[in-house]
Amino acid sequence: MVYIQSHLKKYPLMQIQDILKLLMQGMMGPTHLIQDVNKLKDNLLNEYNQCKDNNINYDLIEEISDEYIRVYIKPYYIKYNNFDKLVDLFIKSCNLSYSLDEYKKEVIKLINDDNKEFISQYLNGNSYVISHSLIYKENYQPHYLLISKKFKGDI
Repeated sequence: MVYIQSHLKKYPLMQIQDILKLLMQGMMGPTHLIQDVNKLKDNLLNEYNQCKDNNINYDLIEEISDEYIRVYIKPYYIKYNNFDKLVDLFIKSCNLSYSLDEYKKEVIKLINDDNKEFISQYLNGNSYVISHSLIYKENYQPHYLLISKKFKGDI
């Protein structure tokens, strides 16, 4: 189960695309983000350098579903001074057996009068990968990596 209601309480400015992103991450994990490992480490370090001076005190871990967690890179880097283990856990967390059809069924359940047009365009698009809304980015400054919950004790 994806923790949509608890995230709406924690992040009341979430837009429909933020809900869809949370749903995708909670069901499929980081699989849609697979990329070159060395590039990933560099990207994480660059992202950390962008967020290290902000005033947001992120928790290290945030549960997003029964399967996955977000590991926030700022507190992680402060604690470990590198991203090596985090990247390894990210790679181990990739789920190649996820069901896009199951994801679509869950997205359809979210349709209401306010978001019908947005979700219809989203489902008819070429890609289901979605970014956080500008409102979400500006207010919550999300900087994290997805990890399977089964590796939570390894962090």
